[in-house]
Amino acid sequence: MNRDEALQLLRSRLGDSATTAHCLACEACMRKLAGRLGGDPDEWGLAGLVHDLDLDVCANDMERHTLVAAQVLEEKGAPASIIRAVLGHNDKAERTAPMEKALWVVDPTTGFITAAALIRPSKSTSDLEVGSIKKRMKDKRFAAAVNRDQIKACQAELGIELEEFLGICLQAMDEIRGELGLAGA
Repeated sequence: MNRDEALQLLRSRLGDSATTAHCLACEACMRKLAGRLGGDPDEWGLAGLVHDLDLDVCANDMERHTLVAAQVLEEKGAPASIIRAVLGHNDKAERTAPMEKALWVVDPTTGFITAAALIRPSKSTSDLEVGSIKKRMKDKRFAAAVNRDQIKACQAELGIELEEFLGICLQAMDEIRGELGLAGA
């Protein structure tokens, strides 16, 4: 499975939804992290791109989420490493490999960065700074559903300090801000 096939599969299931944008953001962050951690950017990016592809049928049944995706990905010939990472991001498989750990940490991070960008007057990542994201993380009412401990696990899981991790993800998302709907108002 290559990126074009994965993107076509994702869009055939989710359309041009907010979930699709989230998956694109995860792909971008995973590619950057692969470069930082010595992984394969194409493989890591693919894991980020397809990790939520089953939310069209599992949005209201999180117990099945990623199990359906794993079945679809296996049928499409995706590598076992990507399937394990997808399962691991929803605690359906143990996370042992760096790519698996990275996807688990990236998943809530992209949503948090998106929320931080959208409350700015610019509604863009172009003028968003890591310090602003960190400040928002202290406000428990802001993006209250986002698990901050999971984001902060970047240190324990990846060996990357929070500030650097957020910077990597912010840069990755900013590079594709137009595709994410974060280019500004």
